Amino acid sequence: MTPQAGGLITVLLDVATEQDAEFNDWYTLEHVPQLTALPGFVRTRRYFCEKADIRYLAWYETADDGVEAAKDFQHIVTNPTPWSLRMRKHYGNKRERMNFRLMCEVGNVPSPDAPWMYIVHTDIPDHIVDEYNEWYDKEHLPRCVGIPGVLRARRFMSTGILGGTSDGPKYLTAYEMTGPDVWESPAALQARKTPWTEKMRSLFSNTRRALYQLVAPTVTHGEALKQKRVSVI
Repeated sequence: MTPQAGGLITVLLDVATEQDAEFNDWYTLEHVPQLTALPGFVRTRRYFCEKADIRYLAWYETADDGVEAAKDFQHIVTNPTPWSLRMRKHYGNKRERMNFRLMCEVGNVPSPDAPWMYIVHTDIPDHIVDEYNEWYDKEHLPRCVGIPGVLRARRFMSTGILGGTSDGPKYLTAYEMTGPDVWESPAALQARKTPWTEKMRSLFSNTRRALYQLVAPTVTHGEALKQKRVSVI
């Protein structure tokens, strides 16, 4: 039985388009298996957004939000492989790594993986955080998961940015969907049209929105361990 993922590490990276092929090979053949085999990692997927400033997103679901600080993860960060060192030169400063804790989940785990994911990052004033959380959990996420084509919605809170790699927003919401047009469908527009939603959205700041397409399906911790054993043999 796959363990519950209570944490999340997101990594945004980008390279020049002529380096895309090697970049994707590195992630698929080395980097994702290497990280996902570590203690505390549950599963990993990868996404792509052509319109984003940083196009590639690695989505590492973890047992909790303490995995990034653990010695196993930090050992890989401070002792990169030769291939990882070469890729670091390619992506340079086009990188953002953030650590999150799961706050709320509505809907079922998609199987197979949802081919699209819409992500909203935002900040909210401190004095409105309690109402913000109540609105999301009691009204907004349940309404959004009722939209045809939305399979699951999850909400996360940033718990720290190790190494100063990002000044990104504190809150992240992810909607897993069956198609790229789901979020702008009539049903979706209606679900998001409430007085409470209008009030909350007017208070958002530092907001970022992006629609991502799945480019590499789920690799579980168990699958990564098997791949690691095969590579050693």
